[in-house]
Order: sequence, then structure tokens, then C-alpha cells
Amino acid sequence: MNERSRILRGSARAVTGLLIVAASATAVVLLSSVTLPSVTRAPEAIVVDTTQNTSRTLVCAGAFGVLGADSARPGTAIPLGAPAVTVAGDASGTASLTRSEGGEGLPTVLAAPNDEPLAAAQVQAVVAEGLRGVTASACAEPLNEQWLIGGGSSLGISTTLSLGNPGAVPATVELAVFDENGAVDALQTAGVLVAAGTEQTVSLNGYAPDRERLAVRVVSTGAPVTASLGVGQSTGITPFAVSSVTRQTAPQTELVIPGLANVSDHEHGPSDVGEGDDFPVQLRVLAPGGETPEVRARAIDGKGVSTDLGSLTLEPNAIGELRIPVWPAGANAMVIESDAPIIAAALGSATEGKEHDYDWFTPAPQMGADSPVAAPVVSGGTLVLANSGETDADVQLVAASGKGKPSKATVPAGAAITVKAPADAVITSTEPLFAGVRYVQGGDIAGYPVLAPDPRDGELTVYTR
Repeated sequence: MNERSRILRGSARAVTGLLIVAASATAVVLLSSVTLPSVTRAPEAIVVDTTQNTSRTLVCAGAFGVLGADSARPGTAIPLGAPAVTVAGDASGTASLTRSEGGEGLPTVLAAPNDEPLAAAQVQAVVAEGLRGVTASACAEPLNEQWLIGGGSSLGISTTLSLGNPGAVPATVELAVFDENGAVDALQTAGVLVAAGTEQTVSLNGYAPDRERLAVRVVSTGAPVTASLGVGQSTGITPFAVSSVTRQTAPQTELVIPGLANVSDHEHGPSDVGEGDDFPVQLRVLAPGGETPEVRARAIDGKGVSTDLGSLTLEPNAIGELRIPVWPAGANAMVIESDAPIIAAALGSATEGKEHDYDWFTPAPQMGADSPVAAPVVSGGTLVLANSGETDADVQLVAASGKGKPSKATVPAGAAITVKAPADAVITSTEPLFAGVRYVQGGDIAGYPVLAPDPRDGELTVYTR
């Protein structure tokens, strides 16, 4: 092939290539301007019941741990004695958590189907060198986040934190501690490893010593845990009081503390603000979001009479305290309202002769209307029902065992009443309520909220492709 033929052939190939490119571009333009037929199929929605074949687990904290019971290990909480556990409902399974100190009174684990009412609580008489009194607490479901407030670490006061892990994998727990001045430096706290099937108890005196007021945020990863506080106080070598503190799930703008009481066989005496109770009720509040809300408190009795208790303005992330000179006679609950989400606890006392005890009463979650809720009433305890709404609530109480006759009660709007109830009570109300149990015997006092389960509609919509 001569040179001229090669040039002509190359030119022809180039022209052909240009024509192909131009044709392709024209086709792309034409296709982009033409609506092509398509097939669209919307995802199919399927509603599934998420509560089928699921169960609830409750953990009771076990024996009260006493700091200093072993002089060789003053920073170790030694469990002493054993609590009595009251169960409302049928548990499908029971177990115990182990702990490094062993001994009797191991934490109890209960399980039941999710759609069956189940609740439990424990009560214990604590007698130790330098400590005496009665503690009571609700057995709680494990959570990944929870809050506790109460106690301190100043002279004569010890506060421990018990963490229970009923799961099958370890839990890593991070603690955020708050006091009267704000958040405690994170360098003073650390993560706590709670092995599967165990309970760990740590001393908050070691994390935050010399604090008048304490609150803790507990966040766990790996497995949810239960958390409770144990508070002991003595004056010198004389026992003063003990308390177990039940957790709160999350800060809220309105809290109701049913069962709060303050009793004494002594006459009212002088206080900082005039005549008042020997040991005034104390309300402690924390707004953990950094806000500075105004907090208002009032007491309600069985007839719906509301008594203003005062107000306080919180500092950012600091625990505020309101001292109430006189607790109103006949009052059975405290209602707390805030301009921002808060956690709170109120200290009630009992005094008879030379014996004294106190307890940090904590808010109860709201019980939904027309939903049966198990309410365990420990021996010697009294069930308190609080209705902070505007409509009277008609309540039916039955025994979970089916024994005895059902009873009925009416809780007036804005009132808190005491009712007779079986130990394994199940409550059904026509209106939302708050419930708690208080124990007052002579110079002993204790109490706990009825922990209604979190409302779960049991439905989840799944879209298939």
C-alpha cells in the first residue's frame, strides 16, 4: 500500500469515528428529553408485634453494704444480713448474682413474660456497728442510662453505688458524679467493669470525698445494668440512719414522690426559720442539662389539699436543696414542677425516743390508665396512690395470686391516699396514677416507688423491599 492510500484510509477512519460520537451524543440528548415507561413498586408495610416471646428481667440489690465493716479494708462495702423480697406476679425464672464479697443476701434476679405483670421489692433491718435502721427499695429492670440522687460523703456519711449485671456479656459502666458545686472532675471518676452475672459495689466516698450532696449518672455499654445507692450515717459512734435509693430513668419537668412522710414523737422545736420539725424534710434537685430552672414543690394529702412548700433556683449542674420546716399533717406525696428537666429525691425521717432513721424517697413513674401494674407491698408497708391529674381515679386492687376479694378505691383529683392492699397487689386505674410504698415502724422509716414498666405499644412497622 502506497503513502496516499494510507492517508486516505486514516482520514476515512477519523471521519467515521466523529460520526459515531456525534450520533451517540444526539441519542443521549434525545433519550434525556423522552419519558420512558417505568415500573414503580412501593415498599410493602408489615406491622409486627415486638413483644412476642420477650421477657422482663428485674434485679433486687441484695444485702445492704456497710463501709468500714472490715477495718482492714475500710473502703470496701461488706454486705451484712439479708433482705426479705416480696414479689407481685409470677416469675418464670429466678437466679442470683454473684459478688466478690459473697455472703448471704445475694442479689435476686426475676424474669417473666413481657405481657405479664411482675414487680418486686426488698426490705431489710440493718444492724451494724455504728449503723441501724431499715432500708427498702424496688427491684428494677436493667438500663443503659439511669440517675440517682441522695446521700453524701461528708463526715459521718457513707454512700455506696451497687451495679448489677444479669446479662450474658460484661458491662462497662461510666459514672458522672455531681455535687453541690457542679460536676465532679471526670479525672476523679473512672469506668467500672461489671462481669456478666455479677454485682459490683463501689464507694462514692472514694470518687468524691467531703461532699454534702451527691448525684450520679450511670451509663453502661455492652449490657444494661441496675443501679442503687446505699447511704449510712452516724454521729460519732452513735447510729443515725440508713437508706437505699432507687434509680430514676431520666430527668423530667414534673415529678411525683408518693409515700413521703416525716414523723416524730417529739414536739416541734425551734429551727432556722422558726418553729419546725426536729428533722425537716429536705428536697434535693439536679438539672443535669446545665440549665438554671426554678423548681417549685407542694405537698398533697388524701382530700386533695395542696400545700405550697417553697421554691428554689438551681445553679448549672449543681445539686440544689430546699429545706421544708414543717411537713404538712396528713400529706402523702410531694409534687415537683420545674422549668427544665430535673431529677430529685426527698428525705423523710422517723424519730421515736432515742431512735432515728431516714430515707431518700424517689419519684415514681406514671402508671397508665386501664393497664394492670404489679405493686409489691413489703411486710409492714403501706401502699400510697397519688393522682396529680384533674379527674378522679377509680382503682381496683387484686392479688396476683388470685386469693382474697378484689377491693376498690377512689383517688380524688390532686390527692394522695393510703389504701389497704395485698403483698402481691395488682393495680388497675381509670386515670394515670403514681404509686409508692412507705414503711414506718417506730423510729424506722423506708420507702420506694412502684416501678411501672415503660409503656410499649408492641408494634413496629417494617418495610420490605
